[in-house]
Amino acid sequence: MRNYGVKSRFAQEFVGFSGSNKAFRNLFGDRDSNGEPYHRLYTAEQIRQARLKLLSASPEIPHSLSIPPIINCRMSKGGTGKTTIAANISSALALFGHRVLMIDGDPQASLTSMFGINWVTEEIVHIGELMRRQYRREHVNLQSAMRQIYAGGMLDLIASDITLADADSWLMGATNREAAFKRLLDSQMEILTNYDVIVIDSAPGTTLLTNTLMFASKTILAVVWLDGQSLKAMEVLASNITELNRAFAGQGFELNVHIVANGYHPSYGPPKDALSTLMTKYPNELDDNIIPHSAGFMRQMDLFQEQKSGPLIEREPSSVGARAIIDLTKSLIKHYGIKLNGIPAIPITVKAL
Repeated sequence: MRNYGVKSRFAQEFVGFSGSNKAFRNLFGDRDSNGEPYHRLYTAEQIRQARLKLLSASPEIPHSLSIPPIINCRMSKGGTGKTTIAANISSALALFGHRVLMIDGDPQASLTSMFGINWVTEEIVHIGELMRRQYRREHVNLQSAMRQIYAGGMLDLIASDITLADADSWLMGATNREAAFKRLLDSQMEILTNYDVIVIDSAPGTTLLTNTLMFASKTILAVVWLDGQSLKAMEVLASNITELNRAFAGQGFELNVHIVANGYHPSYGPPKDALSTLMTKYPNELDDNIIPHSAGFMRQMDLFQEQKSGPLIEREPSSVGARAIIDLTKSLIKHYGIKLNGIPAIPITVKAL
């Protein structure tokens, strides 16, 4: 578990608080030796409590009979930054007070490594194994497969390792294999309704595993690096989505796509041309927030001490890249209808009490 918190000015933005620093600190009740309100760092759990307090909402998790929204980060080629987006929006969502479950759906386990977990040495029960157990009607202990990243269930992770690549071998012979992941989710409803959102980092390419993860989703979050090869990969992904929609149209299945443009640099011609192409081809699907080409994203992975790795929003929260992630997350909360403890709560600024 990561002992992570943000300073007051960031916490106030995540809470949506407009007022004095002292009034903000009063929300949390901590006092210094002189009896004055005092707080150094604010955790995701504390931010959630503050948001619920300002909304006059109960902190009790409401009973729900539906799976929370799924943000499935996808692209049909590697190297587009989908893991970076998945990790950073997950952390940002938690800091906005949402309880987040991350699922590493890539055998490369990059999301797992991003949060300092050494999948080579640690025992991992990945999503492929959980689906296999559910399909064979074996006992599934979803909680035992989760790694707690932030305290209080604010950010949990179902990790991955290289053996997730074996999932296609048993899915090949599975009946109604496209629904394997959805069946797992439905069987774990009681646990999953504790979360406000599920974020998946899917593998690149098109496999049986990526298809079953897509089948449980309503809107794919396509991460497109601004170059020619990624534009072609976006066409492949769009075709894959069209094929799934045609194959399962009789079941009321309809999969949509929302696009994030990644790697923009105003001084380089190719990213500008690629962005122009995306705006022309996908005007209604492209998010207004463009992720810049930022060196900070390259510093997320610590080469020598993996446990020190972490998303940019943790490591460099004042950076241009982190700012873009926060703005993107606000947009995704609205687009995916992500609620706060069952309450529609798009981030806004509220007056001091």
